[in-house]
Amino acid sequence: MSASPKHENIEVDHQRTGDTNTLASAAGSPQHVLASTASALVVTVNYRLGEIPTHISPSSDKGSICQEPIEAPDQTLGSNNSQLTSYKYPTPVHDTLAGFDWIQTHLRPSQLAIIGTHVGGSLSLMLSLTEAQSIRAVAAIDPICDWPGLDEYCARESTITPKTRADDNTIIPAKASKNKRQPRKKNAPPDLLPLLQARSRFFSTPERCFDSFASPILFLRSAGRDVPRTFPQYLTGPEYPVPVLKETRGTTAEQYAVSDGLIWDRDVYPETDTDVDGVDGIGATGTRRRKALSRWPPYGLDYGLSGKTWSGPGDGVGRLQMVLPWVRLFTSDGGAGLASGSLSSSAIEMKKTREWGKGSTVLARQADEMVSVMRRACFWGREKGFGERRVTLSQVRGNGDNVGEEVGDWFKNVFEGTLEDID
Repeated sequence: MSASPKHENIEVDHQRTGDTNTLASAAGSPQHVLASTASALVVTVNYRLGEIPTHISPSSDKGSICQEPIEAPDQTLGSNNSQLTSYKYPTPVHDTLAGFDWIQTHLRPSQLAIIGTHVGGSLSLMLSLTEAQSIRAVAAIDPICDWPGLDEYCARESTITPKTRADDNTIIPAKASKNKRQPRKKNAPPDLLPLLQARSRFFSTPERCFDSFASPILFLRSAGRDVPRTFPQYLTGPEYPVPVLKETRGTTAEQYAVSDGLIWDRDVYPETDTDVDGVDGIGATGTRRRKALSRWPPYGLDYGLSGKTWSGPGDGVGRLQMVLPWVRLFTSDGGAGLASGSLSSSAIEMKKTREWGKGSTVLARQADEMVSVMRRACFWGREKGFGERRVTLSQVRGNGDNVGEEVGDWFKNVFEGTLEDID
């Protein structure tokens, strides 16, 4: 998949529903490097996300432009008979699945590997978990694995003063235990603010980013909280090293609890023990919820491909029999938890765990968590070493210019069967 609009300077990849001869012909292009290194045919999928200019001929009208059946894009007229169309999720998911189906139908490859960067990396991981039987290997470069998890890097600093109840002008003292000033973290990861801005542009509603097809880590574990009604708004700028939740009259308790990792939703959990301020809903006491790990593949998808095609009521519910493709996540952050050739976290990496975990960026930490979760969730009943060989985390060498060659070498080893896969 092509790189997301947020990071247009990085582009690598593998799949497309149209002609790719022009793209792959340039000797210095990532596609050409990948094709020559892995000795493979490269197809690029250009999914639609963000603002994309669309040329309009004088004879055409607005109704002739293709519209998404579920999430209609926003459209604004520009100069030179062009129309600026804003695409949001789930459009890139639909485009990626359409490209995948086109490849399976028209090319029918014996071995298929997928690579993506940033949003393309998250889409590649999505395919590894939903189309595992058709994919041999997946490489994801700085993928965005957990859009809802961005709020965990922000702070909630209480600046609430005693309030007056609207009905009888009674002063309500702020409770120190509930509205205690939270200590600020030193500095936010450098990529946090761009990711928060991208989330507000790419998703029309919060529930869209809670979709596991957009946040692939949610295939393997729960989000740890309920879906808020609106996106939280944060105070940013030089005076806020860490984004701080805006506290206004309209701030709901669920938004207020987001940055504390709390859950509060009276519609979903009416019996939840909450203490809500009557003026603006701030000061709620929520219930902390664990991020529960799931098993992959889950039970109940089918009755197994290796056995009978039909099972009776007495046979019980079977489990889909398949193995996760070879997966390698690449991170450009120097503080990532795993080195290129390592199979598991070492004691040395534990020293690097600071306030933000392994890695100094959000993407590096999410990549580290994604590898850990995939190893624990996708290989039940197998030895620990099997998952550690199957799913790895690698640091991009140098400045990342040779990442296509590095990925190509890894793909070639997977295709030729030189990697160990011992259970």
